[in-house]
Amino acid sequence: MNTISAADTPYVDDQGSTLLDLARFLQQGGADAKLELDELRSKAAGELQRYGQDLGSHLAVRQISIPPAVQLTMSADGSRVLVDNDHPQKAEIESFLQAESRLVKWFKEIEVLHEILRRVELRRTQGADEIRQEHFCIGLTSIGCIAFFVGK
Repeated sequence: MNTISAADTPYVDDQGSTLLDLARFLQQGGADAKLELDELRSKAAGELQRYGQDLGSHLAVRQISIPPAVQLTMSADGSRVLVDNDHPQKAEIESFLQAESRLVKWFKEIEVLHEILRRVELRRTQGADEIRQEHFCIGLTSIGCIAFFVGK
C-alpha cells in the first residue's frame, strides 16, 4: 500500500537537532571523527526520511499524487523550494511549499547538512571548484525520499 497517498491528515514532524550535532562534530575532530561522521550520516538519512513523510502526507491530503516523483531544489536566493521536474501538479506543489515556511526552512537545513557531509566525504578526491558546481536536490518518490546532487 502506498502510505503517501493514503493519508487523511498530514503528518507534522518537529525538526531534529542534526545541525547542532554537526556543529559539535566539526568542533571535536580527533579519533572519534569517523564514528561521529557515521552517526551524522545516519541522522541525515533520518531527517530526510522524516521530511519525506511530512511533505508526502501534506501533498496526499491535497490530492497531489506521487508518482510521478517530485524533484525539489532550492531557489538561487535560498528563499523558495522549487519543483525541478515536470510533475503534472507542479504549480500546486510550489504554491503549497511557499505557504509552508517550516518545510522551506527544513529543506534548507537538510541541504546544508548534506552539502557539509558531501564536502567532508569528497575533500580528498575532488577540488572545491568541482564541489561548488553541484546542486542539491531531494526526490520525493512513492517509496520514500532521496537526496542527490546534480551538476549546475
